[in-house]
Amino acid sequence: MGAMRMKRSLVAAAFAAVGMTSAACSGGQGNETPPTQQVPKDVLTSFDPCTVLSSQEIQSFGASPEGKPSDLGLGEVGCDFDGDEFDFGVLKASNHDEAYWQGQRTQFDEFTPNQVGGHQGFVGIELSGKGQGVCTQVMYVGKGSVIVDINYRSDKIPSDEATCAKAMEIARLVEPKLPK
Repeated sequence: MGAMRMKRSLVAAAFAAVGMTSAACSGGQGNETPPTQQVPKDVLTSFDPCTVLSSQEIQSFGASPEGKPSDLGLGEVGCDFDGDEFDFGVLKASNHDEAYWQGQRTQFDEFTPNQVGGHQGFVGIELSGKGQGVCTQVMYVGKGSVIVDINYRSDKIPSDEATCAKAMEIARLVEPKLPK
């Protein structure tokens, strides 16, 4: 039994020495627990939908780079950009996560889950919007979401597929710039 106790003591001493060496190398103390990565409650706090796209990117869609602030009154804020063929908006909704949007499914004629880059989301056409040149691409970000809305001019309306493809094209430029 004495040999067993001595072996345990040596093993414990070895682990303690390794722990102290690791702590010394990291500049911490031996009894500290490693920090855990905490996700902020609102990862979209510093995300600015009005500046996420460069002037060149906005102009590539035939839109004026001077965005107009937009607040839909539903917790969705951002900027609208006026274009020759269509207007588009980039908005953030800090408290509209996937569960929120799933609860809104009945407000859409089309609601198709998809992914933009590394972000899950959906593409949708709001009620009575089919054939009207409107489409919404939503990307879930933390406990919120980022939205790209498209609204074609009445004399320029393409198919719903083309409208939603344009929303996806803009979303693909926004997505790599979203907070992690």
